[in-house]
Amino acid sequence: MQVKQAPLSVVERFYLPEVIRGVAVTTGHFVRNMALHTLHLFGLARSRAAMVTVQYPEQRKTYSEGYRGAHRLTLKPDGSVRCTSCFLCATACPAKCIHIEAGEHPSPEVEKFPLRYEIDTLQCIYCGMCVEACPCDAIRMDTFVHPRVWGYRREDFIESKQVLMERSRVLETRGREALMDDMLSVYREEEALAAEGR
Repeated sequence: MQVKQAPLSVVERFYLPEVIRGVAVTTGHFVRNMALHTLHLFGLARSRAAMVTVQYPEQRKTYSEGYRGAHRLTLKPDGSVRCTSCFLCATACPAKCIHIEAGEHPSPEVEKFPLRYEIDTLQCIYCGMCVEACPCDAIRMDTFVHPRVWGYRREDFIESKQVLMERSRVLETRGREALMDDMLSVYREEEALAAEGR
């Protein structure tokens, strides 16, 4: 059964009320922030914070505990990857960005392991379905590092098994902040190389 909707009025057809409401919201935020910043210049209204842009990378936003950051592959105590190449993460992925190539494990106790495990971060929507689907806790998104935003080629955004495993090693040995520091240092190096190439 199809429900009939009431026809739009002439005013609604022009979307004028919604446009005016949108401009009013934007103008209201602008005027409030401008007034607060002006009062702060004169030492007034210090208790009321105005909205400011985070000056990344000098300033960093504090991520909540539930933040889904860059992926990592967890490790066994012996340092090998925990993944058993069951393909459940790749199957559950709505963006189809996880590519796994399974191989026979040298140890007879382990059936298989990933020879290749790659995540295309340009396709990934960071939904966390891969983490939910994994039966052996082999993939996590608890790095508190945002996705890579620097690169000139598509290959720059494909994270290999080695990169994903290295995040777990860094997290275990040097802590959460070291992941962000490492990423920022890579950005600075690439920025310097790009400036030299001009």
